Amino acid sequence: MNSAEKTVTLLKILARKPYVYGVTELGEKIGCGKSGTFKLLNVLVQEGLAAQTPEHKYTLGMVSYLLGKCYEDHVGVVRFVRPYLERLRDLTGETATFGMLVNGVPTSICREEGTHMVRVMGHLGGTRPLNAGAIGKMLGAYMGEADLRRHLLETPAHAYTERTLTDPEAILEELQKVREQGYAISDGDFNLDTISFGAPVTDTSGAVWAAVALSAPRTRVDAATRDRYLFQVREIAAQISRELGQTLVVD
Repeated sequence: MNSAEKTVTLLKILARKPYVYGVTELGEKIGCGKSGTFKLLNVLVQEGLAAQTPEHKYTLGMVSYLLGKCYEDHVGVVRFVRPYLERLRDLTGETATFGMLVNGVPTSICREEGTHMVRVMGHLGGTRPLNAGAIGKMLGAYMGEADLRRHLLETPAHAYTERTLTDPEAILEELQKVREQGYAISDGDFNLDTISFGAPVTDTSGAVWAAVALSAPRTRVDAATRDRYLFQVREIAAQISRELGQTLVVD
């Protein structure tokens, strides 16, 4: 990598957990010596894109926040994703949702309500568990194994319905199944009256960073409709992946 590429990569790394890094660790990640890494970081600090902590480590600076807010307000993931969710909603008449991990928790970021009088409702910013619901299971399946096991260890699984898995080993098996098949189905495990289908959104390396879900009343989904909805949500997620995923990869 040249200096410009290393500088961009530093910003991407600082945007990842644990969000605070030392010079030596950053240098190892970008293949640069300590003095060279310090020079690159110094430029970022001077421009406000990075900041130094009292412990002499580095994190993102306020200008990074302002750039991110400007992007979200005027370009944004939501602005990009919404037309895809609208198309999925229009194809099916059902509620389409886009979710991401926010501080390690599956969260609804964008949502297009279904057009049927009887439809699945929800609210933006709502969190989802890892053991129920298509968005939660889809994103939980692709969490790092250490983070996933720690979550299951520290957070007892709640039974939302009689179909909800609460045993940690059973949850791990279910999430492994989701990874293997490449999609998630939530059939009454979050709400007995609801079925939802989830598909992963990936970057160009194949890493999953978001998910799309389609939710409908169970009484409206027969076997043929089930197969069609699953195909449609996977196709829309694949389209988003091709167009947007490549901008979020971190080397």
